[in-house]
Amino acid sequence: MKYFLPTYDECVRICNTTDSAFYENKYVVDGYNVSLFNYRVAQYRDFVEPIKGEELSAFELRGLTFVFNEDGSVFKRFLLLQKFFNLNQTEDTLYDIVKNYTIKDIHNKEDGSIASFVELPNGNIVAKSKMSFESDQAVGINRVHRTNETVRKFVKWTVENDYVAVFEYVAPHNRIVLKYTEEELILLRVRDNSNGRYIDLEDIKEEIGSIRTAPLEELRDLDILIEECETVKDKEGWVLHCIDENGDDFFYKLKTRWYFDLHGLFTSDLYREHILVKYILNEEIDDIITQIPPEETEALERVDKIINVVKHELNVKSKEILDLNEIFNEMGRNKREFGMKHQKTPNFGYVMSMSNSKGLTEFDMAKKFIGSKYDKLEKCRKWLMEKDKSIFEYLIIEDVDE
Repeated sequence: MKYFLPTYDECVRICNTTDSAFYENKYVVDGYNVSLFNYRVAQYRDFVEPIKGEELSAFELRGLTFVFNEDGSVFKRFLLLQKFFNLNQTEDTLYDIVKNYTIKDIHNKEDGSIASFVELPNGNIVAKSKMSFESDQAVGINRVHRTNETVRKFVKWTVENDYVAVFEYVAPHNRIVLKYTEEELILLRVRDNSNGRYIDLEDIKEEIGSIRTAPLEELRDLDILIEECETVKDKEGWVLHCIDENGDDFFYKLKTRWYFDLHGLFTSDLYREHILVKYILNEEIDDIITQIPPEETEALERVDKIINVVKHELNVKSKEILDLNEIFNEMGRNKREFGMKHQKTPNFGYVMSMSNSKGLTEFDMAKKFIGSKYDKLEKCRKWLMEKDKSIFEYLIIEDVDE
């Protein structure tokens, strides 16, 4: 995979395209402006060609961070991990293609929160989760960095060498699926900030010292791993780091049947549209797509069309809520005055919810709206039919128990 490392201006342009899956969060950290980029309800083509007709890609817009000087110029850009996909999820990760790649290493798929560090113009190093400097995870990451001298020394070394250390933050109170007994940063990867290349951890083991790294699995054939996916327990899956036909790094994921079953992710829900919408809203649809055989093109196209509808409607609803929130801001966030004038205005309740709960965004509210309004099969089918009749082109609709 060749690395296209976008500039700040290119990232902003990608975010500003119609129905873009990408967005920017702005922070002030220790007095400096910092921008973080990420995506929501993104499809493969969003990453491949985020602006139609332009030679840009957006695989790096996943926690990509820009730190600014006081004069507004970019001080530094900090990479995270580029977006990669599950086996058989995209045309680039089809079995018939990746089976020919050389597997360089196999890592256990850790089950915590992504963590990294950025340097500010004043020399301070601060921790972040994928998209926040203020979340509970970011607080925990900072705590480990502050109290663990080995981690602190290693992070300082990476910053001085223009590398980015990417960790998984795990803790008993940060459980996703797997259990961890202590708060810890597990080193996943180290990237060269200048060109995106991955540094072989074996080459820098003296600097890593006693820091725990993501366990390397014994190298084995892809076919063997696929068989193990059906039987292994208590494991989310693996990340495979390969070398493609051009000699470039290529990553993809394998997830276990145990993990899918634990999350209730079943392809039997393909024709329960309200369940599919829930998966899309919860950012779980990738794992459903992975389980659909590549030759089932009609099913894949149908899911893609439903994602398109949901993504568009989320953006429309988010804009409506954001516009009303701007009116609230212009009124000095005076709830009494705002309520007197706009209590009966659509989205009033969502603006009030955002004002009462720190961290809630207009996108969170849009997800809540769609999730609650179309949570029944009949209502969801009617809504989707109104938006895109071709979703049901190949189907004979029968009664389905919810």
